[in-house]
Amino acid sequence: MTATTACSSPRIAGRAESEYQETDCERSYRSATDNDSRAQHGPIIVRYLASSQSAQDWQTVAAACPQRITEGVIRSAQAQWLANNLAQSISQTYTASAHDGNALRRQRLDGLTALPLSKAILRKLALAEDRAGSALQVLAAKGVAGATLTASDNHHAAGSQLMSIAGNTGDLRQKEYDITNLLANPSTATDQSTGLQASTVSIIEIDCALEELAALASPDNTVSNTGATAASTRTNQMLVLVRLIAGHCYEAFAQGYPSADFAVFASSSKQ
Repeated sequence: MTATTACSSPRIAGRAESEYQETDCERSYRSATDNDSRAQHGPIIVRYLASSQSAQDWQTVAAACPQRITEGVIRSAQAQWLANNLAQSISQTYTASAHDGNALRRQRLDGLTALPLSKAILRKLALAEDRAGSALQVLAAKGVAGATLTASDNHHAAGSQLMSIAGNTGDLRQKEYDITNLLANPSTATDQSTGLQASTVSIIEIDCALEELAALASPDNTVSNTGATAASTRTNQMLVLVRLIAGHCYEAFAQGYPSADFAVFASSSKQ
């Protein structure tokens, strides 16, 4: 008979596996990838429902798994764009609503009073929003298709809200930005990250989103959680920000930026 040591009890086969509890991150990632697979094949209604669920799952991944925030945001926007296109094939309207009653895309951060991010990161996010708002303001004044003062105002508002959360100190936002290239290419421009040509409005939106994701993926963005309550609060707060950035990605797709991996993930890798 094999003796056991005093400091360890014998392992019961299968017990460790059966007692293991998936985290929100793991559970959402498994559901997201499963639904991504279902969204690629089969009847259109099945693909539509799967892509709609995948869009929600990927946002939870982005909010609950800090190391997967870029993947989660981009995948959610891609899934929403797919769901939108599939909905048109079955005479439906994709509304991007979530089970908790919040839209999967936001244009502002109304109601959000805190984020589990450093002031330095918040300032970088505010700069990205403000720069996009200023660019859209210029294009809207020139009557460029797809550029509206409403979109510009929403970007500026999001930037102000982020700075408010940061404490309104060390503001990186500028009153004026270089618009030379913008004026030279108001309708169509070359994406500096990929070399692809796309509408200028779409490039402004994707650049804003990717600049924010690069800041969030920075090694400096470290947040410590203490206990399940802190982790749950962090996830709920980050979901609001995730939906703002996913909205920028989705708008870029709607304005003509390619939604395929070869474009959007190539761009994110160069940020």
